[in-house]
Amino acid sequence: MTSTRVLFINPPLVTGRDFIDYPWFANYGLLAAAGKALKAGAAVSIVDSFAMEDSLAGPHQQGRWFGASLKSVLSALPNNTFGSIVVGFSPFLTPWQPDQSTVLLVSELRKRFPQAAIVGCDCHIGGMHYIDYDGGKVLQSLPELDAIIKYAGDDYMSAPERLVELKGSKAVLESPNLGADAAFPAFELIDVRHYGAFLWRVFADGNLVNTFGIDAATRPLLTSFGCPHRCVFCSSNPGWRVSGKKQFFYPPIDQIKSWAYLLAKGFGAKKLFVMDDVANARPDFAAMLVEFNKLNLLYEFPNGLRADRLTKEIIDLMKGRISVLSLSAESANAEQLEGPIGKRQNPAAVAQAAKWALEAGIPVMVHYIIGFPWETPADVNATLEMAWELFEKYEAFPAVQYATPLPGTKLWTMCHEMGLPFNADGGARFQHEPSFVPPGIPDGWLQKAKGALDLKLHAASQRKVIINITYECINHCLFCAVGNRVRKGIPFPRLQEILKEHRAKGIEALDIDGGEPTLHPDLYKTLEYAKELGYRRINVTTNGRRLKDPAEARQLLATGITSMSISLHGDTAQLHDLLTGVSGSFDETVHGIQNCLNNLGVSQDFAVNVTVVRQNVGHLLSLVSLIYGMGVRKVNIQFLTPFGNAQRNLLPGQDMTPVIQVLDKFGDKMAINVVNGLFCQLQGYESFLAGDVQKLGRTMVFVTDEEVNLFDYLGARRHKKEVCGSCAWSLVCEGFFEFQEGPSDV
Repeated sequence: MTSTRVLFINPPLVTGRDFIDYPWFANYGLLAAAGKALKAGAAVSIVDSFAMEDSLAGPHQQGRWFGASLKSVLSALPNNTFGSIVVGFSPFLTPWQPDQSTVLLVSELRKRFPQAAIVGCDCHIGGMHYIDYDGGKVLQSLPELDAIIKYAGDDYMSAPERLVELKGSKAVLESPNLGADAAFPAFELIDVRHYGAFLWRVFADGNLVNTFGIDAATRPLLTSFGCPHRCVFCSSNPGWRVSGKKQFFYPPIDQIKSWAYLLAKGFGAKKLFVMDDVANARPDFAAMLVEFNKLNLLYEFPNGLRADRLTKEIIDLMKGRISVLSLSAESANAEQLEGPIGKRQNPAAVAQAAKWALEAGIPVMVHYIIGFPWETPADVNATLEMAWELFEKYEAFPAVQYATPLPGTKLWTMCHEMGLPFNADGGARFQHEPSFVPPGIPDGWLQKAKGALDLKLHAASQRKVIINITYECINHCLFCAVGNRVRKGIPFPRLQEILKEHRAKGIEALDIDGGEPTLHPDLYKTLEYAKELGYRRINVTTNGRRLKDPAEARQLLATGITSMSISLHGDTAQLHDLLTGVSGSFDETVHGIQNCLNNLGVSQDFAVNVTVVRQNVGHLLSLVSLIYGMGVRKVNIQFLTPFGNAQRNLLPGQDMTPVIQVLDKFGDKMAINVVNGLFCQLQGYESFLAGDVQKLGRTMVFVTDEEVNLFDYLGARRHKKEVCGSCAWSLVCEGFFEFQEGPSDV
């Protein structure tokens, strides 16, 4: 009968440049709805814009396009007569503000099928965020629609004859019931070869990060529907608040086994993309993994598993099957997880699961949320500290997002009740900027705190070895960090061993320091050997005095080093010579700088290092002006660290005005790094700070053969004060340096 003929259409999508979830799997709910209609005895046809010969994924003037062209979709419409047509909605389609292709599609459907009931249906059964909307506005923006069915729509998909009754009704129906009789998605009614090709094209241009290794042989699957938990931010089970009862349903294991078999043997699946809201809420989750493994399937759980429902045995089952184990932590605060967040999970369970995964050789990604309405800076810092700790201990990569109120969630209601103004464009804001400012957190603070974690993660990846090849020096600087060490060098054979050892670890960046490295008899042999080993970035830090001879400067630069730093501490000979303890050192260093500038290669970087002490802080602007006038375009302004000869009486004081004057005058004219400075002392100038975190991936080798992580080495002489707990930069700053009254005994 015509009345039981149903045409399901998955339209092409136009998303913004920033989006969440998986728009390339937005057809899954529609396919599942079609499967239910088939099971109910309807004659079903599907036009899926993701499963056509020209199904593409790529840039669009509004963001990105997913699916076939509208022309191809219209050409694929069957000539049959249908009692009803279901147009699949999704948050990516934004039916409340449809793009032109959606408007044209619905308009053309009405022209071609004037007698059919055309219904827009969310077909939302889980797997992705849901954005609630005003169905009446959708009917206004798409007037050819006869009705809107919000949420899952099971009441109609399992009884497809009811769809015909919606003709001309202009009804907005809420159908949150997930149903207890799940059906296999109607993959048999689409061209899975074209669908696989579409999935491959999604990531082929490299513009989207393919975290879970999706390819042409990946197929989406839901093994459970809904979620038993009531997290404040979650849009799972949309519409459940109407009934007050949340739904969670999981088909029997034999049914899941059958679905997995069909996907593997009939529809080309080699990997399952399991989109359950919380897949291991199933009590038989381990048994399900066993069945997947028997079919030799790979699988992913992108929405995160509950750590407190994992065991070592379960994680071991996933070894070699999963590319990334995704865990949901949300917060480090157990009380808030139990209370307002509603997660009800002990953070310790996340650490335990990450540990087991590391032992099994499975990469881990942990999800966190910051900026809940009730949070304080200390709360956020605790979560970010947890994120860093799990990364450092267990290599668990942190995926941090801002608390984003989506329509229909408790968080949305809470923000309204608190009178918090917020931006409703949630999809673009999860990772990039907060939607609102929590009352207890200053405006802009969250972005800085999240930026601090990003900075620390980046710094950890920038590995470098720094070798103090000699403590010999022809200066006697008042503040020298190694001035109290025995003046000797590392023999060349040992230097070769050190270089080989660190290169074997994959390190490609090398810094040769001292003492004064140009005094080492085997400096050039060392640099040549480093090049042979494959070090790609090699820097030499020197006082520049021996480079007063142009031939010396040319020879050093000709070794192939990629950068050089020369230290200059005064704007006059009197001041510089006072600080270095050597008369005439200023003139020699200045000549060395000029000789290097005259002989620099096109790709060689050059900087001048300035150590700030009480005696020269008032001359800082004049000194940087001198450096700039010489043609130098990079300067490192370094504050003292409590090592070697550095004493408290050499400190320049707390007034940062001299530094700020330099940044104001030269910040846009040259590259300036403020090294060992404090974020709290240079608020508004944080972008110039190169704090200790920059040293996180750096190993320093002393002449004595001692090796230290430079971040930890410096951090041992720092301490945090009470005020540090609310600082946005707490994660990347170890606090205030502790200086002694006399020379350091390090």
